[in-house]
Amino acid sequence: MMLSIKEVARQLNLPIETVLRWIRQGKIPMQSVRGEYVIRPAMLERWAKDHKLDVHGPAATAASAAEPEFDGILPAMERGGVFYDVAGDQRDTVLHSAVELIPNVQPADYDLLCDTLIEREKLASTGIGHGIALPHPRSNPGLALDMPQITTCFLSQAVDFEAIDDRPVSVLMVLLSRTTKQHVTMLSKLSFLLRDSAFRKFLLSRPAPAEIFNAIADMET
Repeated sequence: MMLSIKEVARQLNLPIETVLRWIRQGKIPMQSVRGEYVIRPAMLERWAKDHKLDVHGPAATAASAAEPEFDGILPAMERGGVFYDVAGDQRDTVLHSAVELIPNVQPADYDLLCDTLIEREKLASTGIGHGIALPHPRSNPGLALDMPQITTCFLSQAVDFEAIDDRPVSVLMVLLSRTTKQHVTMLSKLSFLLRDSAFRKFLLSRPAPAEIFNAIADMET
């Protein structure tokens, strides 16, 4: 049995475009057979293990049924941390800088995560307006996260994110989660809090982490 590009993308929980790019770059050992790139399941598993990626086979559905419930925006933000003066003068360089600061992500996964975030931005900007963006992968790119997290980054300078209001972004809140269910819940709850203009203004003032967490606690209560 051989796996196609589509099956590899599904098992790695990655966009097909990422797998194609890795093939062109020689990063993944797929071989061309009659014009189609394929790989043996055992070889994919060994390669994924070497690169600290999860292979999602048929057993993944049963495992996801036992996923923990999302425990709130405040715990997610505390897990993700708050960082200041994140460097970069354009969208992609800012994302590279932010990724290297995110807790619970291994250095070996930085390039993968950054590529996934950039690909998401190419589909549609995560700039929600008012100087804030919510970068997030379309799905978990294979990160071993126990719980969802939100990493808040205050940029050293505002950058163009092609936001819906064309305003440059100075605050990134990077959302990472293990499952789609957790992601949708977290994104929905955070988006609801950010509808509050007073909270957005407070956030743009670059408050200290403790002040941010206190404000979130009050709003969630």
